[in-house]
This record gives sequence, C-alpha cells and structure tokens, in this order.
Amino acid sequence: MSLPRFYVSPLMDSGELPDDQAHHARDVLRLDHGQSVILFDGCGHYAPANISIERKHLFYRLTGPITVEAPPAYSLTIATAIPKADRAHQLLEQISQLGAAGLLWLDCRYSVVHPIADAKKMEKWSRLAVESAKQCGRSRVLAIEVPRTPRQLLESAEAGTIIWTQVDAKQDLAQRLALWQSERAARPMAPAYSRITVMIGPEGGWSVEEEELLGRHTAPVSLGNNILRIETAAAATAAITQSVLGKVENQRR
Repeated sequence: MSLPRFYVSPLMDSGELPDDQAHHARDVLRLDHGQSVILFDGCGHYAPANISIERKHLFYRLTGPITVEAPPAYSLTIATAIPKADRAHQLLEQISQLGAAGLLWLDCRYSVVHPIADAKKMEKWSRLAVESAKQCGRSRVLAIEVPRTPRQLLESAEAGTIIWTQVDAKQDLAQRLALWQSERAARPMAPAYSRITVMIGPEGGWSVEEEELLGRHTAPVSLGNNILRIETAAAATAAITQSVLGKVENQRR
C-alpha cells in the first residue's frame, strides 16, 4: 500500500504541515502520531517523513534523503476554452493525471465561460492541481497560468511550439508530434528541453478571425473523427502526447 502524500513547499528537513494538508491528514485520513508519509514540493522534489501531532498542529521530520526528479525532455501546456462548472475541475484533474505540465484557460470569441484571473479563482485552480498531484503520485504540480486570448498566447515568447485543434483538419495530433520529434532529432543543437502548447477552442468553434489568426501561424490538427467535449479533448490531447513523446522521455532514463 502506498504511503499518504502531502504537499509542503519549500521542503525542509523538518517543519509544520500547511493548514490544509494538516486538516487532510488529521481529519480525513485520521493519521496517527509517528505515521510514515511522503512529502513533495510540487517542483520535482520528494522525501519520506514521519509526522508528529500536537493538538491541531502536525509537524514532520524527514526520514530519508530528498529525491530530485530529472527534468522532463518536454512539457505540455494545454490552452483550452473553459467548460462550465464542475467540468472544468474534471478537465484539470484528468490532464494532471495524464502528465500535462501546464493549464491555460483561453478566452475565445465563442467561449461559453469567459475566464477571469482573479486571485480567488487562481488559488482555487492551483489548490485543485495540488490535490490532483497528491492523488496521482506526481511530484511536479500542474502549473495554472493566467488566462489569455488566442492572440495573446500567440504573441507570448514562452509558449514554445504551438499546435491548434480543428475537427476537420487533415493531419492528426499524433502525426504532428511524431514529425516534430523527428525534426528535433535531426537538429544536433536542439535544446534538451522543449515546451509544446496545444490550443483547444470552445464547443461553439473558433471564430473566423481566430481561425485566420491561427492559420497564419500553423496548420491545425485533429483529435479524431468525432466531435469531443472540451474536457474530453483536453484529456485526449494529454494522452496522445504522452503516447507519442513519452517514449522519448523513457529512453532518456
């Protein structure tokens, strides 16, 4: 049975669990004094620890070395229109479990929900990302980025390789990723780390202006023959990327 995992940042030799993590350990899991756990900081560091309980406070002390995960060969950011209510939470949890590195809510012309980057919403999404990392065993927490329009994303220098989806595109995502990887492998000076951003539009589709804007950047890709809901398209994107590029990641290890 795997040990319970808790988020602590920064990860020190000893300290106190944050209030939300202490609540989960004490009131939900009902852990005992001296319980063995795994702590992680969301940036690729994790270590075994024991916890001690003093009233409502939970303290920890590491019982082994801090392990540092090797940085990934690539990172996938999914930039997507935001679905309604709990479907957004499901989307976040699914792409976190499937290994995406980042999530960016797109504010599109036909978006049903227009994302707002206020502090409470950003904190809520970040908290959900931490809880998903705890559940699925990843040590790097899904990064929640500030919402942007498609134009703002295209103009951002840090977006890396940008791919956008369209139902009737002639090339599918797996083909585009395989081509991208073969082109990188042919370049002797290619950087060891690359960022890929896949853009998913709203269920009402991209506007004419957005299609023209994206089309000037690159050709679209499809995720299959069926029309997918936003959260399904996001999960499919993460799964396809892991299937195609995860082989490269495994070869590095």
